[in-house]
Amino acid sequence: MSDFDGKVKELITSSEFFQFSASWCPDCVYANSIWTKFHVSDKVTIFDIGSLPKEEQEQWRQAFQRVTGSRNLPTIFVNGVIWGTESELHKFENNGSIQQELEKINLL
Repeated sequence: MSDFDGKVKELITSSEFFQFSASWCPDCVYANSIWTKFHVSDKVTIFDIGSLPKEEQEQWRQAFQRVTGSRNLPTIFVNGVIWGTESELHKFENNGSIQQELEKINLL
């Protein structure tokens, strides 16, 4: 286990709502827009690797893959468990259930 692996475990369990993200990622920007739309940005801890050197970004992505099974940006965690990605947010928004889904996880 690398130092990154231990840090990943610590990060995903440090907040009830956690997002692995990158500023250059359009899907992450979309996820962030959902948090803004529902006024919950302050409840979601975002770990943004976008400004880190490419090599370090890749180290973080590999560590998230090893620890959680996902290197996807964004990956959204609730209570340390993967809740979803932008795909789920799009699905919920498209079918009109996003508010209910956010209520189910106590984000609203």
